Amino acid sequence: MGIEETVYHIEFVNSRETSSVALSELVAGVTDFLAHFGGAYLLGKTFYNIVGDGDGNTKFKRLLQTAGYKNDAKGFFAEITEKLARSTSTNPVPMIVNNVVLPNLLVLSVLEKIIPGNRYISARNVSQYEKLANESIPENERDALQKVMDTYPVRLSLHTLRQMRISKNITYQYAPFLEELDTVGQTNTWIGQFHQGLLEQMYQNRVIFLLNMSCPVYCRFCFRKHKESRNQTNPTQADVKKAVKHIDQSPSVKEIVLTGGDPFLNKKNMMCPIDGLKEVPHVQTLRLATRSISYYPHLFYDNDAFWLNYLKIKNMELQQAGKRLEVATHFIHPDEISLDSLALISELVKNGIAVYVQTPFLEGCNDEGPELTRLFSLLRGAGAELHYIYIPCSPIHGNSVYWSPISKGLEVSRYLRAHLSDRIIPRICTATPIGKIDWHSSGWAVERDGADEHFIWIRTPYTPEYFKAFAERMDQFDNVRVNSEGTLDARFMAQIGDERLFIGSRKAGPTKTAVTDHEALKDLQTIALKDQRIGCAIVSKPSNKLSRAHETRVEIEATAGDEELEYIRRDDRITDVVFSSKQDAMESLYQIEALIRRIGNIHHVNAVRLRSLKFNYHPEIYTRGVIDLLGSLNRLTVANPMRLEIETQFLHSNEIRPAHEKLVRSLNNKGITVYSNTPLLATVNDTADKIHSLAFGLRQIGIEFHQIYVAGWPLQEAWSAKHPVDLQDVIDIATRVRRDGSGREIPRYVVLTELGDVDFGLTSKILTDNGQMRLTLLPYTRDYYKSMDPEFEWPERVTTDHDGHPVLPISGLINTADFFMT
Repeated sequence: MGIEETVYHIEFVNSRETSSVALSELVAGVTDFLAHFGGAYLLGKTFYNIVGDGDGNTKFKRLLQTAGYKNDAKGFFAEITEKLARSTSTNPVPMIVNNVVLPNLLVLSVLEKIIPGNRYISARNVSQYEKLANESIPENERDALQKVMDTYPVRLSLHTLRQMRISKNITYQYAPFLEELDTVGQTNTWIGQFHQGLLEQMYQNRVIFLLNMSCPVYCRFCFRKHKESRNQTNPTQADVKKAVKHIDQSPSVKEIVLTGGDPFLNKKNMMCPIDGLKEVPHVQTLRLATRSISYYPHLFYDNDAFWLNYLKIKNMELQQAGKRLEVATHFIHPDEISLDSLALISELVKNGIAVYVQTPFLEGCNDEGPELTRLFSLLRGAGAELHYIYIPCSPIHGNSVYWSPISKGLEVSRYLRAHLSDRIIPRICTATPIGKIDWHSSGWAVERDGADEHFIWIRTPYTPEYFKAFAERMDQFDNVRVNSEGTLDARFMAQIGDERLFIGSRKAGPTKTAVTDHEALKDLQTIALKDQRIGCAIVSKPSNKLSRAHETRVEIEATAGDEELEYIRRDDRITDVVFSSKQDAMESLYQIEALIRRIGNIHHVNAVRLRSLKFNYHPEIYTRGVIDLLGSLNRLTVANPMRLEIETQFLHSNEIRPAHEKLVRSLNNKGITVYSNTPLLATVNDTADKIHSLAFGLRQIGIEFHQIYVAGWPLQEAWSAKHPVDLQDVIDIATRVRRDGSGREIPRYVVLTELGDVDFGLTSKILTDNGQMRLTLLPYTRDYYKSMDPEFEWPERVTTDHDGHPVLPISGLINTADFFMT
């Protein structure tokens, strides 16, 4: 029997469900997959070394030979289908053939033939769930599991069910489990400062519209997991219009989050507010929240890609009205990554719609670091922005298996700083009952609750006055208190994990006058344009045209050549190449274009970044021809992406002009992100008012506020020696930006050193030693640097702490209080 006639009849071991698939279908599917997606970027270097380059047929032949099935596709797929028949959601069978580990994405291409379809299914009883998941629930657990399903509904898409067959990390998120009956935890984790129908408000400048109460798939860790939440009646069109009218009469509201449930399941309720809010002058941004990009991407491709095309059209309409459209989604683990998800993100970003990712931190799933590094790298290549990691998972009933201590999330932040591109390090965030905090900048752990050891008190940036404009009932809640500096502490259910993280309260300090030294600003602008190189080389330089700034990042001159490209090619940890020269990148675009096209053949590099301060100071240099060329270099693809970004610098809000907004929009519509790095400069921009104004202004024109450099930036060296930055001002700035700004305009607070970047407070410690400020770099050890340069030794002025982390003096900083973020 030949390929054309062979048919596999598969009976799944527990469900006894059957499926038939022709060998010819499987061969065609895998061959096509290898032809288009069979590179090292998606499938890993080990598997790529097996299949190599070439067309799909050539790659498949190499795979068959290495797997022990030379010229025997029939035998190869017989083994795979037999394994898949035995694979269950709780005990996936490893997809290994003759020691060849088959990548999940390849196996999914096979499962799509065996378990076809794209619908979602509500599992109402244990028997139905067993059939869907190929499970066999023990008799003594069936009644309890049914109780779980009655309390917390189960809904799964075929997309997710296929993933569950080969990954426990997917099952862990969506499958019902007995521990959900645990009563430890809370019914709700936030107090809901303001409710009006479908409208919820926690912040002065943004509100939530709950447009639909169900989802195509139910996450077991969701804070709305209770059945009463899932079964609430959806709002009517009249309810939606009433909410839009409320926004029209609330000029302080700038951003609206359209969410649910999944709002895309309710077409009328989704379309109505988009059209209505488009006409409200003070609304600047619509943020559409959906996890379907991850677990049900078919939603956007169904009906001739209705939703995908609708979003493109509406984004153009909103742009004409001076507004922006963004899509928020969740990804937890790299096993969730699918070709459809990556393609969907890229398509949205290429059409000027930002996609940002929020990641709940789940014990036993994504709580170590390497899996997040892989996940975020893949998402970044597709064009996504990495926004938050939520620590810990919501402390609600039935969620205790997902909880991890605060200390574990903070430890992972150090791993990410060491091993992940700075452009995709999410903010480490906790959603307290009264609003979000960013760890060790706008919030910290104060103390353990004296009445209940399961709770801690967290300092937040919010004040009683902040809520009076829209929530007069704040003084009625017993889980908030006013602290010694006048902000609110929130009582939060969590384990700290490390008692040293309790750092107490900060006393109120004097309010700093927001006066700008405009002459100094003008001088600093001139100095910045003279030389745009950063000059940070954490290990020995292979040439004077390349500097290693991080494990993942090199900075190269526009005149770089074979030697520098070979250095990049040899180290697959390098994901980012920054073009940084004395002159602006736009003035060397001819040379840079040639280098970018060569870098495009290095599979592990998925981003190039052009440092261009003239974007700010001389935006006219970006002609139509320049913009079109940059667009042609921006490769947002699934298989081998290489995104292009523009790095610029804004020192003050008065630098922002209408020309910048127009230019950003032109670049965004080609999928190009523009981001700003800003050094703090005393007397120029080092007050909460000034940075809040800058953050707001950058958000208005579409520039991502990436990092504020607290110290160490070249422009700060001479200036801050005479005009040091106060550490207390950094806390005040972070407090103000978090409280009064959008969560989407919050920068990372960073210190640049000769050994690399660290986050203020989060991945570093600043202490005073005999009057000298000293900085401990928590992400790094000597082995980290030796992995890049075997000859590396500590610089002369560096010492180490008891864990081997480098400690070095840091200049340009003072501390006018006895409070340290450590």
